[in-house]
Amino acid sequence: FNHMTEELGRADQQRRNLTADVAHELRNPLHIIQGNLEGVLDGVYPPPTEEHIAATLDETRLLARLVEDLQTLSLAETGQLPLQIETVDLVELLADVRTSFSGQAEGAGIALETELMGDGFNLTLAADAGRLDQILSNLTANAIRHTPAGGQIIISAATLGNPADKVRIEVRDTGEGISAEDLPYIFDRFWKG
Repeated sequence: FNHMTEELGRADQQRRNLTADVAHELRNPLHIIQGNLEGVLDGVYPPPTEEHIAATLDETRLLARLVEDLQTLSLAETGQLPLQIETVDLVELLADVRTSFSGQAEGAGIALETELMGDGFNLTLAADAGRLDQILSNLTANAIRHTPAGGQIIISAATLGNPADKVRIEVRDTGEGISAEDLPYIFDRFWKG
C-alpha cells in the first residue's frame, strides 16, 4: 500500500511537471508572436518586413507542432492513434531524416551518417512511415542536442534473423548518454531527466 501511494504521488508530481513544461513551451512562442505584433502595431518596427513576418510565422509553426504533439500524445494514451501501415523503404526514410537534420548537425559540428546493413540494402517493412519518421526525428534531434561538437551520430538499419524477417533501427551518438540512475525511468509516463 505504501509503495502504491508513493507511486501515485510520483506520477502526480510528474504530471504537474509535464503541465509546467507544456505551459513553458507554449508560452515562449506566444510571447515572441505577441511582441512582434505589438511592435508592428505600436510603430516600434517599421512596416512589417519579410524578416519579421517570417520570424512570426516560424513561431506559429512551432506552436502548431507543439499542439499537434499534445494531440498525438493524447490519442496514443487512449489507444486511438491511427496508424497508416504501408511498405516503408528504410533506405529512403533514413536518407530523408539525414537530409532534414544535416544542416543542424553541421552547424553544431557533428558528423551525421546513415549505416545500412541488409540484403543489398533492400530494407523494407510494413509500418507507418510518418510515425517512424517522427520517432527517428525525435531521437536525432535529442542526439544533436546532447552530442558535443566533434561528435558523431549514426542512424542505422539492419536486417535480423535468417531469413531476414526483422529489422533493427538505431540512432547512436557519442554524446553524454543517459545517466545510470535515470535509466530505470526512461519509459515511465511523464518522466523527464
